[in-house]
Amino acid sequence: MIRYRTRDLTRLHTEQCPCGRTIRVMDRIHARSDDMLIVHGVNLFPGQVETALLGVEGVAPHYQIIITPTETLDLLEIKVEMRPEYFSDNIRELEALRKRVLAAVKQIIGLSPKITLVEPGSLPRSEGKIKRVIDNRKQ
Repeated sequence: MIRYRTRDLTRLHTEQCPCGRTIRVMDRIHARSDDMLIVHGVNLFPGQVETALLGVEGVAPHYQIIITPTETLDLLEIKVEMRPEYFSDNIRELEALRKRVLAAVKQIIGLSPKITLVEPGSLPRSEGKIKRVIDNRKQ
């Protein structure tokens, strides 16, 4: 079955397979074009944020992206859920963790969003598709 307009972002390989088949082979799907957001002229995929968070010790892969319009530029905020063992009231440790998250996200997406650390279990969970992006620009 051939499907068109799936909005999946991937790559097709046209070279012949070592087994002799000449059919085109598709790479793994790495994102969806309809999940893409444009913030400050930069294409942002929610999966990029998750990739950045997976590389930071102390935070869970639960996050929420909030885009709020302002008079000049849109404000990009990422709420990141902490792991229970890292949740504390030590401001110095929390600020160090926030800076590590910011550096990881900035390296992948090229933007410096506002990072808000939230307590474990505070971000919404869902059995279906999780609402990870709240775009307040679309009113």
